[in-house]
Amino acid sequence: MSLLDRSNETVTVYPEEVTTDSDGNTFARPSATGIETRAWISPKLQSGTSARRAEQQVDGVVFTEQVYQLRFPRSWSLVLGAQSQIEWNGKRWSVFGNPVSHNGSARTRHSHYTIVRA
Repeated sequence: MSLLDRSNETVTVYPEEVTTDSDGNTFARPSATGIETRAWISPKLQSGTSARRAEQQVDGVVFTEQVYQLRFPRSWSLVLGAQSQIEWNGKRWSVFGNPVSHNGSARTRHSHYTIVRA
């Protein structure tokens, strides 16, 4: 087993699905059915502008954004879209941006996602 296949958390994944509303418009949303799986989650280190944006003050109230990175074992083949959501520790998290791919050797190749509180 590779270090990249280790997982430290159990999560429920709600993949993106495309649906049509009553007016005939198509849109993407998280699936109503979740897939329970193992994943590796760790805090995402930020610096510069992203770190300043993570904590903002609006009208005297400080808002703090929690940001983590999430990686599935290499056996996970589903690619998550921008409307996908993750349930972890009883809270919903949104997938932020596209997956980041690390294309090293066959043993170190992997992708990870950035997740933020939904």
